[in-house]
Amino acid sequence: MYRPLLIAALVSAVAACDSSSAVSDAAAADTVADAASDAAPDSAPDPDAGPDALPDATPDTAPDATTPDADAGPTRDWRYRAIGGISMGAMAANIALRNPEVFDMVGALGGYIDLPYLVTTGLRLQLAGFCPLETLESHVEALDDIDADPPIFCGPVAPKEELEASQDFNHLHFDTNGATFDREFYLRVFQSLTMAFGNFTAEPTGESPYLPTGLDLEWLAQGSAKDRCDGTKKLPKELSYNAEYNPDAAYAVVPVCDSKKQALPGLGGADFDPTVPHTFPTDILLAVDINGNGVRDYGEPLFLNAFERYEDVGADGCRSAREDGAGGCLAEGAPDATAADPNGDDFHWWQNPEGTEGDSWREDGEPYGDLGLDGVAATSDPGEGNGQWDVTTAFARAREFDARTLARELPIEQLDAMDFYFDAGIRDPLHAAVGTRHVVGVIEERLGGVELRQGIVDRPNALLPSVTEGEIFTDLFEQDLSAAALGRHVYVEYGDPDATPEQIAAGDGGHVGTNFDALARLVTFIAVAASRFPDPDLSPGGNFPPSAWHHYYSEALGARRGYVIGLPPGYTEAENAAHRYPTLYFLHGLGQDAADLSPATFATATFMKNGDMPKVIVVFPDGACCDVHVPTGRRECACRKAANGMRECVDPQCKGPEETCEVRAIPSSELTEECNGGSLFFDLVTNRWGEPRSDLGYGSSVLEVVQEVDKHFRTRQADQSKP
Repeated sequence: MYRPLLIAALVSAVAACDSSSAVSDAAAADTVADAASDAAPDSAPDPDAGPDALPDATPDTAPDATTPDADAGPTRDWRYRAIGGISMGAMAANIALRNPEVFDMVGALGGYIDLPYLVTTGLRLQLAGFCPLETLESHVEALDDIDADPPIFCGPVAPKEELEASQDFNHLHFDTNGATFDREFYLRVFQSLTMAFGNFTAEPTGESPYLPTGLDLEWLAQGSAKDRCDGTKKLPKELSYNAEYNPDAAYAVVPVCDSKKQALPGLGGADFDPTVPHTFPTDILLAVDINGNGVRDYGEPLFLNAFERYEDVGADGCRSAREDGAGGCLAEGAPDATAADPNGDDFHWWQNPEGTEGDSWREDGEPYGDLGLDGVAATSDPGEGNGQWDVTTAFARAREFDARTLARELPIEQLDAMDFYFDAGIRDPLHAAVGTRHVVGVIEERLGGVELRQGIVDRPNALLPSVTEGEIFTDLFEQDLSAAALGRHVYVEYGDPDATPEQIAAGDGGHVGTNFDALARLVTFIAVAASRFPDPDLSPGGNFPPSAWHHYYSEALGARRGYVIGLPPGYTEAENAAHRYPTLYFLHGLGQDAADLSPATFATATFMKNGDMPKVIVVFPDGACCDVHVPTGRRECACRKAANGMRECVDPQCKGPEETCEVRAIPSSELTEECNGGSLFFDLVTNRWGEPRSDLGYGSSVLEVVQEVDKHFRTRQADQSKP
């Protein structure tokens, strides 16, 4: 009976990770009650209903669950470290792939790890939907009329890949599963990505990589947000060219202001409403002001110069209809090919992950216009006439941190030294499943052996097909969760393709999923990760060391930084003084900090004490934004919640042992974040005020925590063992 109660405690600490609680207290209580009574919910999906969303990758025979022979196969260098994370924390995969010598097991739960896809999809869907220029020029007087006839807006944009949601800039995909995906939320996401990598939409010309072409820090700092939306700022003509909507720079280009949360009758919370004031400056977006009123109106297009225009036809240089079947292209004047893909280069995440036609990136051989980022000849803009395909600096930086690119380019022996566990929902508003599929496909292509699973339980192709929803919280730890049983690399895609509207409203396939999904996803990954190390310590008993919030001086952040650690039962007992333990790092989601996760360590320690889960050290690094103390301007990077609206903050410049550092009580009202609710676990290039800084190394700080934990605790050291 203790297991479901502890699981609820664990998830209440960790899974409420995205601006709003993923699982309400009442929902968690309902789930616990169901588990305790072994009763599956009435709404459990019919395992035989509808087609699977995933291709059939079920092996003809079950994976060999026997222990490898001591003399069979190569040895494996074990580091005895696993890392995983949920939502924002799924960037654990990107961190691990950039540092392949550090971790053995890598998990990404419901995250956005294919960065070029995330951004190009934003350009193609969320920032798109505008009518051609000639249409807009023919109806200048109606550009702010949502009911214009003929329409002056041409969205929604049709999806390109399976599982994408049709949408456009004026009608973003609204959802409330795990977060409120309203208009402000999407814009904050784009801002956060811009802080991490720089401006994707138009190459910065000022000192700030955050701001697009023609905007500078002086403009950003002027007056209030409303002042930046007064319609007076216009870019100079030489910076205003855009092939699609301003080829002659005949129109002014202006900063985009939008509205915040709205839920007017007939309009979703993510729709653009022309009737409300637009006083929320996006700061990172520009628009072409065709009617000349100084602001972006309903039908007016965004100004997007992200990369030189190209044809995504594949490295053979021609679309499928013009392919000759021998890797080349048909001669001019020859009839189109009748085969679907004569050269076999069409991209598909599973069937052809190395395909270059339709993969949303330019490869050598694909035609492009060497006209610079604006796509207009003779404007002397960045990249024009230099003989190479050019992208914004931000795009190039995103590729450096992209999980798909890293998985493709890592030496095979380094990639093969890690086990991978992914999950994603088929209805995630930001298409986590599509991007995750891309990474999974590369791993399958290079390593093979990826197990595709639809859901965790209750389906023939589920991760644990013989377990029901009502049984998982009592039976999870009775399952064989080893690599031999489940496969080294696993992708769990949750959500029923044939779900009813009621099931979808309850979260089926959403960002965190249903109440059951939110609970089961997290606990299953932690259990799987802890089971991956050789010689697991499943001995019951041991005292309970309390979880602890520690802090250290972070060179990456130039300030004191905190993390939470949970030690396994028996760690402090004299008889175990020489015993060392594997370490599991877990990265939290948006809107949390590491100190919020302290209660989760009680649940994991109880599982270990009862012999359900191997004994490991559990560590939660902090991905929250550093705060700025408004009265003094001092950065505070090691704070945690205290009573009565206060926060306890460690002296940011203390470089000595923990006990020597002063702790201050600061009113929360005097602190403001330097980013938007979370760091994305990347080294940011600017803060939210557009200031380029060298002390925003949030991603690097995760690796510092690994070093700190190895330095101060009895972590198991690398050796060579059997897989």
